[in-house]
Amino acid sequence: MIGNLPLSEEDLRFWKENGYVVAREVIPIENCRATERAIWEFAGMDPDDPETWYPDPPVGNIMKEIYQHQALWDNRQHPRMHGAFSQIWGTEKLSVSRDRASINPPERPGYEFKGPWLHWDLRIEEIPPLEKIGVQGILYLTDTAENQGAFVCIPGFHLKVHEWLRSLPEGADPREVVREEFGDQAVAIEGGAGDLVIWHTALPHGSSPNSAEVPRIGQYITMNPVRREPSEESRAESERWWQERLTGLNKNEKAQEHREGTTATLTPLGRRLLGVDSW
Repeated sequence: MIGNLPLSEEDLRFWKENGYVVAREVIPIENCRATERAIWEFAGMDPDDPETWYPDPPVGNIMKEIYQHQALWDNRQHPRMHGAFSQIWGTEKLSVSRDRASINPPERPGYEFKGPWLHWDLRIEEIPPLEKIGVQGILYLTDTAENQGAFVCIPGFHLKVHEWLRSLPEGADPREVVREEFGDQAVAIEGGAGDLVIWHTALPHGSSPNSAEVPRIGQYITMNPVRREPSEESRAESERWWQERLTGLNKNEKAQEHREGTTATLTPLGRRLLGVDSW
């Protein structure tokens, strides 16, 4: 089933050494434009009116709680998206994350970047051994320059994170220490619309301040191996999340994303990735 593989052998070597990789042109530009429009509309912002980019009062971060629009699903179930994660994991039997999108507008007086800056999306004590990788990803929906609020990470940190954690003084906050000691080593990753950045969960990472003239818009997507057949209860819960167009807001708190429109149509691949159908 695996086809449209976007990562070269050189890309995969880069991934192992640096803990991140950019899969180029994973999603067609027309998909990016459709998703971009959906996010703007959901956020109640006008891409042609910068005054709408800055909510009043300012919101704490850049995340937009949109999950179930057809455009987002079209990206999740695209064969090249599946192919990229299949190459990382070495298997086609994957499940897709239930994740959201973001708009990172340019900074201006009264609207300074509030993060998320360098961090991990898991508890430090739960960072797995190197051989038990976890991955995350962001799809750039717009051409994104290094200074345009791009994704940032500390390359190669996954190779030394456990030794570094053991070296910290008792009571030290790893997030504060990594920002102070390694913040100047963070690399901003540029990319074109349709490029997918995949990174190792052990990498300190984040978004960055946008000093350009236009926002960075992205969709968060990751995939993980299916270790066992999902239970009937799990299948039913996944189908309900999709059919009822629920958000993933605050993890276990469910709310309907929108009351108008239709439920997204899934391809056979999309149904497997969701966990409704078996591989």
